[in-house]
Amino acid sequence: MKKEAEKNSIIEKLIWIPAVAAAYMILSFSLQPGETSGETSGNVTAFLINFFGGDALSISEDKLAILDGIVRKLAHLSEYAFLSFLTGLAITVNGFKRKLRFAYTAVMCLAVSVSDEFLQIFVPGRNGDLKDVCVDMCGVMIAALIIYYIGKCLDKRNKKETVHGRRPFMNFYIDDIGFDEALDRIMEMAKKGKHYLVTPNADHVMRLSEDPDFLRIYKNADLVTTDGTPLMWIAESQGKPIKERVTGADLLPAVCERAAKEGKSVFFLGGAGDTAERAAANLKAKYKGLDVAGFYVPPMGFEKDKEEVDKAVKAVNDASPDILFVCLGMPKQERFITDNKEKLDCHISIACGAAIDFAAGTNIRAPKWMRNSGLEWFYRFMQEPGRLFHRYFVVDTRIFLLAWKYRKGFEDDHSN
Repeated sequence: MKKEAEKNSIIEKLIWIPAVAAAYMILSFSLQPGETSGETSGNVTAFLINFFGGDALSISEDKLAILDGIVRKLAHLSEYAFLSFLTGLAITVNGFKRKLRFAYTAVMCLAVSVSDEFLQIFVPGRNGDLKDVCVDMCGVMIAALIIYYIGKCLDKRNKKETVHGRRPFMNFYIDDIGFDEALDRIMEMAKKGKHYLVTPNADHVMRLSEDPDFLRIYKNADLVTTDGTPLMWIAESQGKPIKERVTGADLLPAVCERAAKEGKSVFFLGGAGDTAERAAANLKAKYKGLDVAGFYVPPMGFEKDKEEVDKAVKAVNDASPDILFVCLGMPKQERFITDNKEKLDCHISIACGAAIDFAAGTNIRAPKWMRNSGLEWFYRFMQEPGRLFHRYFVVDTRIFLLAWKYRKGFEDDHSN
C-alpha cells in the first residue's frame, strides 16, 4: 500500500513536466526581441501562404501585415489551448474533476498569460497587450471546456459514491443531506433537547483550517449543512458530491413557514438597527400564524462584555422560543451559541448570518440563476464592495489552495 502511494505520488509530480515545459516555451518566445519575433512570425505566415497554394511574395505589405496579425492570434490561441490541455491533464491525475479542474486550469493558465504579457514590457521592441491575454484565455477555455465535457461523459459511466448522513470532508465533517431532509431534522430537534446548526461556506472553512476552537464548534454541531458553492465543487471533484446546497438564507424563511404550520415559536437575535424587527414583521405577514416570540439586537462588541452577553441570554430566555435564529456574523454567532448552549432556553439555535438582512429586505439576494451557477458571492460583492473585497478576493480564494491540500481526502488535524 505504501509503495503504491509512493508510486502515485511520483506520477502526480512527473505529469507536470509537459505542462511546465509548454509554459517555459511560451515564456521563452516572449523574451525574443521585437525584430526577431516579427521575423519568426513573418516566416510562419509566408510558409502557411505557400503551403495553401498562394505566393507570399506577390501579396502587398498591407495584406501581409493583416495575415501576419491573424497568424499571431491563431498561434496564441493554439499554444494556450495546448497548455490548457496539458495542465488539465496534470490536474486530473492529481485527483481533480469537473468544475474544480476547470477552475484550476483557467487560473493557472491565466497566470502564465499575464506573466507572458508582463515580461514583454521589458523586452526591446515588444510590449504587453491585454488583447493577447483575451485571445490566450479563449484558447484556454476551449481546451478546458473540452476536458470538462469529456470528464462529464465519463463520469456518467462510472457509479458515483453515495454517502448518506454525516461524513468527513476536507478537515471537518459535513451532513450530506437535501434541503427538505434538513428542514425535517430541524423541526424534529425543535421539539426537545438543546441543539445547534451551522452552515459552512468558504469563509468558514478557511477559519476552520486556522482555528482549532472553531473547528471543535463544528465537530459538536448537531447539523452541518453546505452553504458555499465552492464546497459543492470540491466534493464533486473528490467523487463524493453533496446532495444539495442548504444555506442559512434559504433555511430561515423555510423554517419559519414550517414553524407557523406546526405551532413552534421563533426568536431573532442580531441584525443592525431595526433589521430584526422588520424581518419579524415581514415573516409574520408572509406566514400566517407564525409565533415570533421576540427579537433582540445586542450592541456592537457585546461578546466582550459578560453583562451584555447575559442580557442577550436573558432576552432569549424571557421569550423561551422553540427556535432561535442567531444572526451575528461568523464566528461571533457560532461562539455565542456554543458558549451559552446550556443557558439558552430554546431547543435549537441556527447560525444564519446575513439571512436576517434578506428576510428584512435590507439586502436583496442574487437572482436564482446566479445562485445556481455559483455567482451569488459576486452579486453580494457588488452590493458591498468595500466590506467584502478582502473576504472574497483575499481570504476566500485560499479555499482552492486548501482543496489542493485535501485532494486525497479527509485529514483530521485537530482532536476534540
